[in-house]
Amino acid sequence: MKEEIEKFLGFQKPANFPEPVYNLANNPVTKEGFELGRALFYEPRLSRNNTITCGSCHIQSSAFTQHGHDVSHGIDDRLGTRNSPPIMNLAWNKAFMWGGGVFDLDLQPITPITTHEEMDENLENVLNKIRALPKYTAMFNGAFGTEEVTTARFMKALSQFMVMCVSSNSKYDKVMRKEAGATFTADEQAGYVLFKDKCASCHSEPLFTDGSFRNNGLGISTINDKGLYGATLI
Repeated sequence: MKEEIEKFLGFQKPANFPEPVYNLANNPVTKEGFELGRALFYEPRLSRNNTITCGSCHIQSSAFTQHGHDVSHGIDDRLGTRNSPPIMNLAWNKAFMWGGGVFDLDLQPITPITTHEEMDENLENVLNKIRALPKYTAMFNGAFGTEEVTTARFMKALSQFMVMCVSSNSKYDKVMRKEAGATFTADEQAGYVLFKDKCASCHSEPLFTDGSFRNNGLGISTINDKGLYGATLI
């Protein structure tokens, strides 16, 4: 298995990270697949009126989040109920989006594409728009061997881009990997000890999450965010 994983040359697991959850064996990252996924991530044709991209809400210069307001703005400036989550380290996620309900990264893009407040489109329309562009048929050919644009290939290309968005070079990571010259200051070390004592039971290292969902104690607001109810109905 180790030799098989080493064939996925585009994806390198950080030494201080656990094994990824995402099944790389079913979708090895290639240069061509990554570049196709990146192009699709910034493609406005994924939305109904060709104005909203994945990158509109997951802004690269803002750690792939959207900020400056209470909730994210989608197509026609419609308001959702939450701000978009970052897309870093998704290869280690077991569930996706703040409200859960999606457990496979290859399926996750269907939700923002079809949600009324986000892109308000349907997948077949998106694929037809992509098929009409020679740029994309050529890129699909480079990534998958033929020009055929299918749902599976479309989703896998987006996943290849997203799993490569890895955040693993903070000072914390370098200290944990015992890289040369990487040490905490006395204050940082004291803070780290305090964090491990008071916070780490939920914010588990090295990804600082245990991947679970919790009641954060916020009261009912005008946004009427029902948390996990939309996925669990309980």
